[in-house]
Amino acid sequence: MRIKLLVYAAVGLMSILTCGCSSDKNNHDIRNGRNVVVVTIPPLEYFVKGIGGDKVDIECIAPASADPETFEPSMAQLRKASQAEFLLTVGLLPFEDKVVQTISDSNPSIKIVELADSIDLIEGTHDHGHKDGLDCHHGDNGAYDPHIWTSLRNARIMARNTCRALTERFPDDSLYFKTRLDSLDHRLDSIDRRLSSQLESVKGKAILVWHPSLSYFARDYGLRQLAVGQEHKEFSITGLQARLDHVIEERPLAFFYQREYDNRQSLTITRETGLEPVIITPLSPDIEEAVCKAAYTLVPSAK
Repeated sequence: MRIKLLVYAAVGLMSILTCGCSSDKNNHDIRNGRNVVVVTIPPLEYFVKGIGGDKVDIECIAPASADPETFEPSMAQLRKASQAEFLLTVGLLPFEDKVVQTISDSNPSIKIVELADSIDLIEGTHDHGHKDGLDCHHGDNGAYDPHIWTSLRNARIMARNTCRALTERFPDDSLYFKTRLDSLDHRLDSIDRRLSSQLESVKGKAILVWHPSLSYFARDYGLRQLAVGQEHKEFSITGLQARLDHVIEERPLAFFYQREYDNRQSLTITRETGLEPVIITPLSPDIEEAVCKAAYTLVPSAK
């Protein structure tokens, strides 16, 4: 009988400890001594890794193959994300509203930070109702362009925003974060200066894209982005031909295309313009590589 009582007591104690640990994990997801940060899209991983280093683990909601303007996160993804210390968003993507609402409802203490803060936003690139149906930088109206991470100059601001958020949430590691920020900022500035010098010879030239995902890259280096696609809609033959006629007159240097769009569209553009598509991945977590690939396509000697 005494042995049975001891066994029951031990089981009861383990149950209490297990419940206590589970409750704590629901409030603060900490793995291997590192805090968990959730990001909405892969490019934001770049900033958390660059600043947070080995002090944080990262959970990303949308995969690199997703279209961030139509992506719908699953409830399983949202439940997992709600256990994190804080959430980093772009602050401009449609699906982020649902993410923020759902996660903050289940975890009111979670810190939510928008990395678009303090960035000079481009407006109108995602409203194809303006003249000629082609985006040539700023439109007269429409939603803000969300692809802020395709600019190394924006990336420096986003890195500072990330550092500030991490420092406020995990003040014990503030010196570590700030040291890494200084290193990352210097690297981004150095790459940007080099690309700016190398792309000077093509300043004012046009680049062709299906979806307007290089607006901020184009602005940084004085290029004109021509977006021939329209938002998630099929073109009529005459409508596409009218756009391509205008594109041919502009003589773009290159045609940038994303794998997630219908390949028949790229074949049509290649046939009409003679430009082979250069595949880009705007949601790549390596934003340096993505930006440099676009630059080197325009000036191959810059590599």
